[in-house]
This record gives sequence, structure tokens and C-alpha cells, in this order.
Amino acid sequence: MNKIRDALLEVVIIILVGGLIGAVLAVVSNLFVMGVQWFGHQREASELLSVSIGGESISFSSVLFLWAAAAVVVILKTGLGIARWAGPADSMYAAHQVNEPLDIKTGLASTMAAFASASGGGSVGQYGPIVHFGATMGIWVKRFISSRLSHEIYLGCGVAAAISAGFNAPIAGVIFAHEAILRHFSVRAIAPITVASVSASALGNQWFPHTTTFQIDSVLPPLAEVVPILVALAPAFSLVAICFMWALRYSAQTAAKMNTSPIALPFIAATVCGLVGVWIPQILGLGIASINEMIAGEFTLALLVTVLIAKLLMTALCIGFGLFGGVFSPSLFIGVAAGALAGQVLVIFGFADIASIVSVAGMAAVSSAVIGAPVSAVLIILELTQSYQYAVAAMIAVMVCNLLTNRVFGNSFFDRQLLDRGIDLLKGRESIALNQQTVGPFVSQDYVRAEPTVSGAELQQEMRSRGHTEAYIIDTNGKFVGKVSIYEAIEAADSSIKDFVDTRPMTLYTHTSLAKAMAEVSDFVGESLPVVNAETGELQGSLAEGALFQAVIDVQEQARNLERT
Repeated sequence: MNKIRDALLEVVIIILVGGLIGAVLAVVSNLFVMGVQWFGHQREASELLSVSIGGESISFSSVLFLWAAAAVVVILKTGLGIARWAGPADSMYAAHQVNEPLDIKTGLASTMAAFASASGGGSVGQYGPIVHFGATMGIWVKRFISSRLSHEIYLGCGVAAAISAGFNAPIAGVIFAHEAILRHFSVRAIAPITVASVSASALGNQWFPHTTTFQIDSVLPPLAEVVPILVALAPAFSLVAICFMWALRYSAQTAAKMNTSPIALPFIAATVCGLVGVWIPQILGLGIASINEMIAGEFTLALLVTVLIAKLLMTALCIGFGLFGGVFSPSLFIGVAAGALAGQVLVIFGFADIASIVSVAGMAAVSSAVIGAPVSAVLIILELTQSYQYAVAAMIAVMVCNLLTNRVFGNSFFDRQLLDRGIDLLKGRESIALNQQTVGPFVSQDYVRAEPTVSGAELQQEMRSRGHTEAYIIDTNGKFVGKVSIYEAIEAADSSIKDFVDTRPMTLYTHTSLAKAMAEVSDFVGESLPVVNAETGELQGSLAEGALFQAVIDVQEQARNLERT
């Protein structure tokens, strides 16, 4: 009966947690898009700062709107004391460890900054910030609910709900949370994540009825005709994705090296992007309407080339220079532009009725390579088009593109962001846990301590009575001098031990990680290692190899338990 009661209680908690997070993300995701679209309409209708050029009135309102967005971003960052904006990479890292949880204030501020940037017309996206908001919301909800569900499950619920609400794709939301963020499957995790994803989609449709974000309704030619073409185009899509991710990193690195105030950088991006947007308005904002127009084949070949290059460069500039936003939506735009461009070229060479599927495949391939979620991208296409054939065709381009991109650039843009911070998720939770945990908490006070003036005979007697074969020498100020073995004590006899001290023994520091300690002691031979405070030089204790191995085993077991829940 107790097991039945516990199971029923867990089901109730799962429904409450998943439903609550799904409902919140349904509202936030839809209001985010509606708000950005409303501001976009105001920007497009505005006649502010109009100038007559060649008898034609040109409005520079896009620059003014972007200046306002940059001002909001700067005020948020300085006023709230945000050191660095947070996105999906931080959500991924938070799901793989517990020592550095998501900061609620930074998560909320990042979402508001992204909303301001997109509303002002910045060439940024919505899905990344909403995904991180979902992860932040999940962690925040966990504070108020006591359950056996781990923190990463709450985080996964928020991520799945964000994708589900954004694309109206609940299955893709579930898979994305596991594939890109959690990176493992478990029965306990999939149930609440599914509830959150389905709730977000269902409630979003109920409260905010609207048409599908992307309009894809063309008839697909036979797969036998399409597949060889998509396989041939996949390397080109991979190249586009790599160029986009490289540009994002290069822009951020350039901004970091510039001798310019961090406050001025967003305004530089706003000015340049706004001026480009005057002549190429398609690259401003989320670009959903332009994506649909490209899929429908309404852009000319010259315009496709223009928007592809401009969108890639302006997104890199905006995000790299601090006009914060997501990269998922721009990757969709860039992928569609690359696919539509390839489709129109193929039509010129006599391949009819193929431009639409190539556009969709390009969208899926480039975006999946950027976010590192190929299966999720295919499922998004399946749920958006309700076409098995479209999904299969897109899958070919997605998988080949991801294979090439992974070999050349890495698993995703978010993985590379973490790698730039010294975090390699591909090594798994155990590696992260071992790198986070220091040796300080595991030191022992069971060691022989002596001053340099003690005689070898006295030290030998002390070591024999304590059952140790090594002793640590400490000066009168408590600083670590070195190490003496039983053999040196015997050799010193009645003489002072100071001339027999090994002043450069293998030493660990309190801040040394368990991972680094294990690497350092691989060639160690002896009883124990001294653990020293690197700042003061004082001895904090000793650490035997056995104790170090046990600490590593315990930390690894804790990391494995995260994947078993």
C-alpha cells in the first residue's frame, strides 16, 4: 500500500510540476513573440527620422528603435549587475552538475534583454532566451516543491515546454530536452518532461489561437529524386552553419579585444544593424515572415544572396557586441536562405518543384548543426508539416550536415561556448564533477608534524609510535618546508633533520580539483601527499592515495546517480 501511495503521490507531483511549467511557458513564449511582432509593426510603420534621398523618402526609424533597445539592454545589465548574459549553454551546464546552479536573476534579465533586442529590430532570435527562461523557471519551481525529482528534471521540463510552445511541437520539445540539454533518457525524467511539453502546446493553442509559425504546404516530389540532391547539398549547408558559428565567436572575441567601453558596444551594433536594416529590412527582428516568403519562393536569387550574407553578419555583430538574443531563429533564417538559394539554382538547371523541400531541408540542417539537436530538428519538421516525406527528406540533409559540422567545428555552438570557458560536456557528468570538487574537504589531520630543528632520532621515534613512514616539516611560522621519510630520519640520527628534508616533494593544493589530483599522483610513490594553502603556504593536512581514490569514487557515484533518476 505504501508503494501505491508513493506512486500516486509522485504522479500528482509530476502532473502539477509539468502542468505549471508548461502553462507558464505557454504564456511567456506567446507573449514574447506577440510583443516582438507588435514592436516590429510599430517600427515598420514609423516615419521617424525620414530623409529624402533621390526624391524618395527613406526612414531611419530602425536605427532609433535599435538605439532604444541597446539602451534597455545596457540599463538592465548595469542596473542589475549582470556580469554575463545567460543562454542555452548555461542551461546545458546546469543540467550536468549541481555545484553551480542557474542564477534566477540573470535568467530573467537575459530574457528581458533578448526581448528588448528583438523588439528593437536586432538580428537575434527568440528560442534560445526562452529555452533558458524555461530552464530558469524549472529551477525556480523546484524551490517550492519537495519531491524526489532531481533539479535537472525540473530544468528539462522548462526547456521542453519552451520548444513545444515556440514551435507547437510537443514531441520535438521532449526530444530536444533530452537530446540537447540533459543528454540522457530515464523513465523518471521523461514523464514530467512530457507533461510539461504537451501542456505548453495545448494551453498555448487554447489561450493564443494562431496559425502555424512556418507555412509549409508544398507537395514533395518522390523521395528517390530528392535524396541524392539533398545529400549533395549537405556539405554546403554544413559550410554555412560553420561560417555562422565562426562569425559569432569571432565577433565576440573582437568585441572583447576592443578598447571600447562595454556600454558603447551594444550601441555600435545597434547603429550598424539599423543602417543595414534600412536597405535590407528582411534581416531585422525574428524574420518569421521572411522565412515563410523564402519557403514559398518569393525572394529573387539576388535578394537571397543579400539576406543570407547580411543576416549572418548582423546576427554575429549584434550578439557578439552585446545586443543579446538567441541564435536558433537566425540559424533557421540562414538555413532557409541557403536552401532557397540552392533550390532556385537547381530550378535554373531544370529541377522543378524542388525549391520548397530544399529550403526546408536547409533550415533543418543548418539550425540542427548550430544547436546540436539533429533528431529534434527532424521532429520539428515532421510536426510543422505533418508530412512523413518532408521529415525523411530533411533527415538526410540534417544527418550528413551534422556529421560534417561535428568533425570540423564541434557538437554545437553552445558546446563550443562552454569549451571556450574550459567546460567539455562530451566528457560527461563525472568529469565535470571531478573538476569542480577540490581536494580540500578530504584532507586528513593524521600525519606526523615536526620542526626543522628536531633530530632524526626524535623524529624516528615519533614516526614509529604513530605508525607513519613519513613526516611533514613545518617552520615556526606554520609554513610547509618539506617532507622527510623514515629512511632520512634514520640517516640523520642525532643530527638536525633540516639538512635531510625533501623541499620539493609532490604537493597538492587545497584548490586542486580531484581530476587534476588524480592526474598528478599517477606516478606518485609514498604514504601520503601534503595539501597546502597556495596563498599562505600553510600545511592544511595530508591526503593518502587511498583516500583520494575513495573521494573520486564517491563523486563519480553521485554524478552517475543523476542519470539514474
